[in-house]
Order: sequence, then structure tokens, then C-alpha cells
Amino acid sequence: MKARELFEKLKKELDNFSIYDIMKIKCYIEKDAKYLPDKYKNHYVESMMKYLIETFNEIKRKKINEIKDEEIDEEKLNEMLKRIESFKKYNTEDEETFINLSKILCPYLTFIAKKPLHPTYLTFPGNVKIVKKGNNYYCPVKNKQLNEYSLCEFCVAKSIDELKN
Repeated sequence: MKARELFEKLKKELDNFSIYDIMKIKCYIEKDAKYLPDKYKNHYVESMMKYLIETFNEIKRKKINEIKDEEIDEEKLNEMLKRIESFKKYNTEDEETFINLSKILCPYLTFIAKKPLHPTYLTFPGNVKIVKKGNNYYCPVKNKQLNEYSLCEFCVAKSIDELKN
């Protein structure tokens, strides 16, 4: 599959989302963040919602001819979509809406925009952030989250350890 074909598909699927869906997603993110330390929780929810809305709007505004039409690794794409689907734990409408939007935004960020799955303005526990140097992103938590419960292996960000070398 080519990038433009994937983009058209994702953009069309995005048309199914309304402001009410965005509100459901915020409720889901707030519920999912309930075990985070209090001082970090609000920042996390606000940062993720801001990034979600920025990415949502970026897709809406972007034209097909702005997409570099390169080949997409469909095996990696399908693996990502299966992983996102496997994150279900609450079986609620809010969670389903979040998962459906994630199956649009995450492939867009990874395969088309080539941006990290978390925003550079998100502060992770330990007071660390994703760093951008040139066209590369470096994540301080990537090596700590490589497991079947994360999307880190799909993210374009490299480990911050690579920046130190």
C-alpha cells in the first residue's frame, strides 16, 4: 500500500468522529490515567488531548498531494492495528471510541507524518521529554516500554541513548 492510499482511508474514517467522540475520548484518557501520580496526571491528560486534537486537525486540513507517496510496510501497519485493538480492558463506549481514533491517528503519525506517538511537550515521569534533533526524535522512555502492551516499537522516535552516543 502507498502512503497516499493509506492517508485517504484514514482521512475518510476520521469523518465519522464528532466533538462528542472527542469528549468520550477525554473521559477514557482521564480514566486510564487514574493511577498516575497526581502532579503528572493532569499534565498527561491535557498534553495527550492537545496532541490528539492537533493531529486530528492536521489530517483534516492536509491535502493528498502533500503526502510523500512512499510504500507503507503493511505487515507493520497491521501489527500496529492489532496491538491497538488488543488494548481493550474496560469494554466501554469511551474506550471503543478511543481505540477507533487511535487506529487512525497512530498510523498517520507513524507512517505518514513520521512523528512520535507522544508529543514533544509531554513530560514523562522523571521530568523527561522527547527531544527533536534535526528530523529525528529521541524518546527517554522507549527502551523501558518495549513490550506487548505498548506501541513504542512502532513509534518513529529512537531511544534517547542513541543521542548520547
